[in-house]
Amino acid sequence: MLDVIGAGATASSSVDWHNVWKGSSEAATIQEHIENIHNEGRARLVVEAQHPTEFTTSWSHQVMALTQRNFQAYWRDPTYLLAKFALCIVCGLLIGFTFFRSSDSLQGTQNKLFVRVALRCTRRVFF
Repeated sequence: MLDVIGAGATASSSVDWHNVWKGSSEAATIQEHIENIHNEGRARLVVEAQHPTEFTTSWSHQVMALTQRNFQAYWRDPTYLLAKFALCIVCGLLIGFTFFRSSDSLQGTQNKLFVRVALRCTRRVFF
């Protein structure tokens, strides 16, 4: 096939296949068919599609579907969920008891503030 079209090892062809196709009855039939499709499309009334949002479903439906999918993933892998709970509990206890009886000095207040921020960050990271 490559030798016939001129793309083989010889890279030459005695026939100009583009002109052969343009002169064939099949090309004329296909061109008429394409023109008929274009004419039918032009004859129809213009339909204005209304896209109120970028997505096909509402935001609440997407949230519900993704929440359900996420809970199914947790249900199917209980070891992952238990490991997350254990990690959060251990981190919370470790950080909490590290600064359990801090003084009310400037350094103690900064440590207490750090504990609150750290606990909030661990909750966001782990859940």
